[in-house]
Amino acid sequence: MEADASVDMFSKVLENQLLQTTKLVEEHLDSEIQKLDQMDEDELERLKEKRLEALKKAQQQKQEWLSKGHGEYREIPSERDFFQEVKESKKVVCHFYRDSTFSGNLMEPPFQSQKKFGTNFTKLEKKTIRGKKYDSDSDDD
Repeated sequence: MEADASVDMFSKVLENQLLQTTKLVEEHLDSEIQKLDQMDEDELERLKEKRLEALKKAQQQKQEWLSKGHGEYREIPSERDFFQEVKESKKVVCHFYRDSTFSGNLMEPPFQSQKKFGTNFTKLEKKTIRGKKYDSDSDDD
């Protein structure tokens, strides 16, 4: 019986909190609608220009990302190219793989399906990386 009372009290508190939050959101939306209704033509034109400028900037950013290879999953042929890719992008996901292992091929489909702009998805075969540890294609590293 005590548990039912506790659950009932909790549900009432939750209901009140939800109702208060809903009222606050509704008041905020009403004030925004009222502001828009009271705008004159000049203010609406400035708002339109500001939005158009933001859309142009977003399109320009997308074009820049496309030129850097974002939105596609591709192989980097050399270590030098790898460092160039990393320097040009803020976010890079690189799949280091070996052709000789099955597990390396398991990651291909998820990466190939990534079309996110702002993150560069690449792959690099381990044997293209300089250094004693990766010169061979053995499974012991």
